[in-house]
Amino acid sequence: MHRISMFAAVVFFLIAGNAMAESINCRLGLNGRIGAIVPLEDSRIRGITFDTDPGFAGGGGLVYGLSDSLAVELDVIHAPSMDVEIGGTNVSEAEMTDISLGMLYRMTPGNKLVPYIGVGVDAIKGDISDSKLDWTVGGHVNGGVDYFLNRSIDLNADVRGIFAAKSDTEQNDVTVGKFDPMSFVATIGVRLFLPETL
Repeated sequence: MHRISMFAAVVFFLIAGNAMAESINCRLGLNGRIGAIVPLEDSRIRGITFDTDPGFAGGGGLVYGLSDSLAVELDVIHAPSMDVEIGGTNVSEAEMTDISLGMLYRMTPGNKLVPYIGVGVDAIKGDISDSKLDWTVGGHVNGGVDYFLNRSIDLNADVRGIFAAKSDTEQNDVTVGKFDPMSFVATIGVRLFLPETL
């Protein structure tokens, strides 16, 4: 009977320790991620419709646990080079930067594998060669999963849809078209949580 009690106590402490190991409550994490961006809508310059091809995307940010189930995230995603095509011909290059502030709901806090969903607001800036694109505002919805290797290191996979009002495209301070930043972004990365509770 004594051995069974001891075994039960050890199992309990291992389970409790494992749950505490993945707690992010009142902890700050640093994000780094890479992946791809897929523009979902066509844009127009001087009445001509152009396509923006998928491209590389990367970025990082901060995440802070408000509780084990809720977290707030500040994120920056930058796509440095996407081909712009008209009628299948590459005519230029575009880039896009998305700065977002969002809220995450973590579905199974305390486990090593933690799926989540999120929503937030975004400020988006694009650029096309020889053109200037104004800032625009919008939002995003995202979902993903965190896998904790230990208390401090978490592997992350995230997918998100970004939507916003169309941005004016200007050449020589004259509006010549509209750029639609609606995109799908998929990334993988690492979160590094600081050891001390804030």
